[in-house]
Amino acid sequence: MNELAYYDFIMHITAGVAFTLIIIVILLIAHRSKIEKQKTLQKLIENGREITPEVLEELGLKKKRRPQDDFRKGVILLVTGVILTATFKLIGGIAWIFGFLPMILGLVYIAFSRFKIAK
Repeated sequence: MNELAYYDFIMHITAGVAFTLIIIVILLIAHRSKIEKQKTLQKLIENGREITPEVLEELGLKKKRRPQDDFRKGVILLVTGVILTATFKLIGGIAWIFGFLPMILGLVYIAFSRFKIAK
């Protein structure tokens, strides 16, 4: 039984490290992308080009917010919350409560997107 506990411990450590590494890689890729956009913007300024809102949108530095984007985020968060709640409920214990936060955030996003569309 002691050997099984050891393997269980190693499995949890490995999963935690893998999850952390995935998050770090995603953040590094996003950071590199932002640095490249800033370098491009700096080159445009050095060449004397005018920086217009269209140029910023083309570079991805300024985005137009649309209600459909909030609705999409809301649906993704709602589905993620439902899946987390169902998965943790099947596993047992009280961990299934952690699925409520994405569900609530998803419902708020959906409600606000509907209010924006109604205006």
